[in-house]
Amino acid sequence: MKKVFIDTETTGLNPGEIIQLTYCICDIDTSGRERVCSSKNFFLHTDYVEPSAEAVHGFSVDRLKLLSKGQTFKDIYLEVKEDLKDSMFVAHNVKFDKKFVKAEFDRLSNCNWNPQKFFCTMEYFKPIVQAKGRGGRIKKPRLEETMDFLKIDKNTVLKGAKRLFGCDDVDFHDARYDVAALVSCYYRAKKLGYDL
Repeated sequence: MKKVFIDTETTGLNPGEIIQLTYCICDIDTSGRERVCSSKNFFLHTDYVEPSAEAVHGFSVDRLKLLSKGQTFKDIYLEVKEDLKDSMFVAHNVKFDKKFVKAEFDRLSNCNWNPQKFFCTMEYFKPIVQAKGRGGRIKKPRLEETMDFLKIDKNTVLKGAKRLFGCDDVDFHDARYDVAALVSCYYRAKKLGYDL
């Protein structure tokens, strides 16, 4: 089954809008190896970004106006729906990303999106990474903590993100970086023998 490794940057925490949708599609190639078949990044136009969200991802309304060239989810939904069809949706916080992608599809009339298979690396790695919260209890690991646990070099991921998405303007807290990190974590863990 093909896997779609996905990350979103959004206007805020509640299902507002996706402002950056990024994913890599991995499938079995002719030699029988699972590999990245394609990678896509979309910046989407919006009229408002919560200040707290902008402080994290750095995308202002004005910057998004330039990056998106006015494109909205409605302009890309058929392509996205086709890419997600018959796949496993993989994210480092599936509940969050799924909620936003579903909200975008739900805003469109006659566009039913009901995926069946999901895999959350954050939930999977919680008992393995054993990252500690402030009170000393085990918490869900951030993607960066998972990378540290798996000994994945951040600069290597940054170079990989630039190569995957054919750009130089990628930085940390950009969905392109996070998707490259997600793919790296998933396949490094498989190589190490984890049953993903």
